[in-house]
Amino acid sequence: MSLIIPIHIMSLVENNIENNRVFLVGQSGSGKTSCGNILSSLINWEFIDTDEKLILKHNKSIDDIFRENGEEFFRSEELILIKELIEKDKIVISTGGGTPEVPNIMNLMNYYGSTFWLKASPSEIENRLTKSNKNHRPLLFNNNLSLIKNLEQQAKKRYSLYSLASFHIDTDNKGMEGIALEIKNNIYRNHE
Repeated sequence: MSLIIPIHIMSLVENNIENNRVFLVGQSGSGKTSCGNILSSLINWEFIDTDEKLILKHNKSIDDIFRENGEEFFRSEELILIKELIEKDKIVISTGGGTPEVPNIMNLMNYYGSTFWLKASPSEIENRLTKSNKNHRPLLFNNNLSLIKNLEQQAKKRYSLYSLASFHIDTDNKGMEGIALEIKNNIYRNHE
C-alpha cells in the first residue's frame, strides 16, 4: 500500500500537532532517543524508538540486519513500522538516522503528525558517538572513512530530506532536557 500525500494537502496540515504524533528525525547521535524519552515523560505520551523496535522484531542488531538483508530491506521495514505507528495517538517516535531516505516517508510523517529535525554538527555528533554502540550504526562505522568524514557525507546527502521537517531544533551544546522542553513548547504553542 503506497501512501502518496499531494503537496497541496500537505501544506494544509503543516505544523499540525493535533494528530498527537511527534516524529524526531536527524543523524545518528543527534539525540533523538535521549530527547524522545525525556519528551514522552514531559507530555505523558508513549515513546517508540524505531531502531529498537526493529531489533526486537528481527532479534538481531541493526548491523546484522544490514549485513544479512541489506539496506533496502531495512528501509522497507522502517516504512512498514512507520505506517503501523501512524495508527497510534499520543506518541513520540524516534526514527533511524536514514529513515528520511525512504521515498515519501517525510511527507507521510508530516501529514500524520509533526516532525522535529534535531540538528547537530558532525563534530558534535562525533563527540557523542565516540563511546557508542558501533553495531547500532552500520553506515557510520563499516567503511574506510573516518567517523567525521562519514558524518559530513551523511549530513550533506540527507540535508534536503531532514529540511522537510516541520521544526528544526539546533542541538549543539544543549542538554537533552532543554531540547525536549523546546519541542514541548512548540507542541503546545501550536495547540493554542
